Amino acid sequence: MDVNTKELEYLLNNYWCLKEQRPDVYFNIKNKLDYYKDFIQTKMGSKLLVNDRFIKLEKIPATPKAYMGIMDFTNPLEYVLLFIILIFLEDKPRLEQFILSNLIEFITNTATTLKLDNLPDWNRLQHRKYLVNVINHLSELGIIKVVEEKNIFTEDIKAEALYETTGLANYYVREFKNNILEYRELNDYVNDEFTDQNENIGDVRRYKVYRHLLFELSSYTDELTEFEIDYLRKFRNSINSELSKYTLSELELTKDMAVLMYDEETKEKFDFPNGKAISDIVLLINNYLLNKLNNNEFNLENDETIIISKEQLYRIIKETRKDYLDYLSKKYRELSIDNFIKEVISYMQEYDFIKEIELGYKIYPSVSKLVGYIPKDDTEQLNLFGGDDNE
Repeated sequence: MDVNTKELEYLLNNYWCLKEQRPDVYFNIKNKLDYYKDFIQTKMGSKLLVNDRFIKLEKIPATPKAYMGIMDFTNPLEYVLLFIILIFLEDKPRLEQFILSNLIEFITNTATTLKLDNLPDWNRLQHRKYLVNVINHLSELGIIKVVEEKNIFTEDIKAEALYETTGLANYYVREFKNNILEYRELNDYVNDEFTDQNENIGDVRRYKVYRHLLFELSSYTDELTEFEIDYLRKFRNSINSELSKYTLSELELTKDMAVLMYDEETKEKFDFPNGKAISDIVLLINNYLLNKLNNNEFNLENDETIIISKEQLYRIIKETRKDYLDYLSKKYRELSIDNFIKEVISYMQEYDFIKEIELGYKIYPSVSKLVGYIPKDDTEQLNLFGGDDNE
């Protein structure tokens, strides 16, 4: 694989590259733009924003997935706060400073004026935590800088802090071609750029196929159009050749699933597996499911999925927890079995490993591609469960 792939991988796996934060990466990407710019434009149909402060690859998916959200956010109110803060920052010039109390006042007044369903109540500790989480998110992205914090807002409702805007807020949200106030479905936002174009032929079909592969953990025939499936099957060799040239991945195509397999040392796509202990638990459960399939305890459906009852899945999760209890972090050892099952299932659904159906759960073939195990003779606590307990 070409060494230039690492620059494109960085853009694929990060929101953007700021020159101030990563000057080495910024200049490497900028110097090699000619290498992969054509691939981005002709295969992905994506916009590449380049200026003297940042480089950003706009990653608009073909199919929106739960794991494409801001993974540090856990409540819709955090998204409400995020966009109100972006409005607050919209007209502020670079390097202008503002204090926390003014920001809070603006958020409160704006949310009330717009008659939003989600209104922040600063007397509630959780709502203050949401605001701090959003501010941390914007700080990590370089949209604001923390100049001074006298107290922590989560601990003191009267806490004050001084921030500085970097002038990047206006680049956070993509530009839309149409009036988004008229949109009612999530796909309206996704397909905004393809208004008045036939999505089943020509360039748009090609864009969507590459976006399925590059922006999704895995893609299944039940969520691809027949035209996208046809393109994948007809051009699989050329697609794999292109992807191998520009990314650190290989295309794996089965009868009902398309997935990019990444080198274990370089894989960052969608952050799974990630630093959270729950992702390691899911890897072990995936291994249980695969073993039971290989032992003919499950029947493989025509679409390469497995249909199992809720009771069967619950039992597998319980068995996994019991077998690896000594390896689990304190949080998951002390979690009630019902809450443990609930959290695991939610996480597996989020990453498209399973889907709840009338008969129980549909297990997707991606389970077989991402598995984990702990050798029985290993007596030490492994890094496998070294993740964050506070996710």
